[in-house]
Amino acid sequence: MSGTDTRRDFTKKKTELPVFVTAENRSQLMEIYDEALRHWPIPFEPSFVTTRYGKTHVIASGNLASPPLILLHPMGVGGFVWSSIINVLSEQWRTYALDTIGDVGKSELADPDHYPKQGRDYSAWLDDVFAGLAITRADVVAGSMGGWIAMNHAIYAPDRLRRLVLLGPMGLAPWRATLSVLGPFLSQRFRPSAAKLDKIITRSLGEGESVNRAFRPWMRIMGYTKARVGQPFHLSAKKLRKITTPTLVFLGGKDGLVGDVAPAKGRAQRYIAGCEVEVLPNAGHVMSVDEPDLVATRIVEFLVRPAE
Repeated sequence: MSGTDTRRDFTKKKTELPVFVTAENRSQLMEIYDEALRHWPIPFEPSFVTTRYGKTHVIASGNLASPPLILLHPMGVGGFVWSSIINVLSEQWRTYALDTIGDVGKSELADPDHYPKQGRDYSAWLDDVFAGLAITRADVVAGSMGGWIAMNHAIYAPDRLRRLVLLGPMGLAPWRATLSVLGPFLSQRFRPSAAKLDKIITRSLGEGESVNRAFRPWMRIMGYTKARVGQPFHLSAKKLRKITTPTLVFLGGKDGLVGDVAPAKGRAQRYIAGCEVEVLPNAGHVMSVDEPDLVATRIVEFLVRPAE
């Protein structure tokens, strides 16, 4: 192959849609995202923060003078997932709902070959976001893979976090449960099919009417994209013991991804010092949508509690 041909291939690689795969997928998903923002229940300010991996999309709400609260979404959706509880949280905090870099959302990955792959990488990405938002220390509320990212930030940059709230976090359940989740997702990515995608969606969303109405159309398209994200692998007891940030964990009794509540609850209480666990028997994986009033009230109660 000639040098000219090599350069042509390289240029093509850099101008393709690495996350969305096709322009049609991107257009359809952004239409859903923008419609969700039109129904964002309070005033908001969208912006981008430059990081080492590209531009991170941020949805900011609440009084600029209020304490900062970072929101990290589950894998495969964007910051708009927090619409169900954002009005309550933004009453006392300046909230920043991020789109995880490399995931399917409005953030713009600069190089498809350069994205966070390990927990330490995601912590470095959050360091850049904090710097771009002029935040020294913040509370964090995070769901699913966002919870895994947040736990890693608590491990690698504990001085950056004041309090941590995790909703069905990946990496907390035992190895077998974690692998049973990642396997189907990887299979769909490399050999996609409608049948496999439907099973993933049902397992991820559960049976709740609100969550299916809000996210099933998005996930039907998202399942044919290829997010550039690391895998939220099981976190060892050694790593969990490094989390010293006051932590509240929500677990759903009908969570098809975390699975059996008991092992995850046991690991959280055993290895994360002083960790509080709230079990919602009727909630699925996206419990902020399944049980928004309960979740929002409990989050506020935990975050406003005076430091011991």
